[in-house]
Amino acid sequence: MRSILLFVYVPLCFTGAVACRDRSAAAIAAPTLAITSPAPSTPVGNVVGYSLVIPESFVNWKGMHVMGGKGHQGYIKPLAGTLAFDGNGTIAGGYFELDMNTITVTDRKDTSSDNGLVSHLKDPDFFDVKKYPKGTFQLIKAIKVSSDSSYYITGQLTLRAITQEIHFPATIVRNGENIVATASLTIDRTKWGITYQSGSIFGLVKNELLEDRVPVSLALRFHQQQ
Repeated sequence: MRSILLFVYVPLCFTGAVACRDRSAAAIAAPTLAITSPAPSTPVGNVVGYSLVIPESFVNWKGMHVMGGKGHQGYIKPLAGTLAFDGNGTIAGGYFELDMNTITVTDRKDTSSDNGLVSHLKDPDFFDVKKYPKGTFQLIKAIKVSSDSSYYITGQLTLRAITQEIHFPATIVRNGENIVATASLTIDRTKWGITYQSGSIFGLVKNELLEDRVPVSLALRFHQQQ
């Protein structure tokens, strides 16, 4: 599996997806920042904007069978993204888009778009890519935790035109004009209407079931806008 840097999510790589334990924001004694719009494409005032470096950024996923086994893993490439900091070094906004047509399986020799599994992931059983070619993530709140580079992120993930709030810890490291963001989280695919061979559907035998919870890891790199 390929991984690089992180998104807020993550070690946007995700080399070995690790499910993160849900943490309550109320349990973190730190100031919060409400964010209601994407990071500006052009810095405004003392806000510094960073653009996602697409070739060096990945969102990695892992799908498993309920009864165990190897499962499958792969990645999705971001289409665009921005992150912004204010003059105090506080995250002032964040937004990115996923190109769902780039879904790739990395545990098979044939990783082409003609691969049967890849085609299935793109059809209505899963992401229905023809109808919903993009996914989006909108940063809502960033809470700084134990160190300057550790954050607890709240945001809205939209897949298949369904928006759900998600929460996860992330590491965001600023180094000059570059930012590396990494994170690991687990999402419940059924919340976005992906119920193919789900345990929530009655009538399927156990060895046909796929896990509803999908580990995801992000590895994102950003570069300061000029």
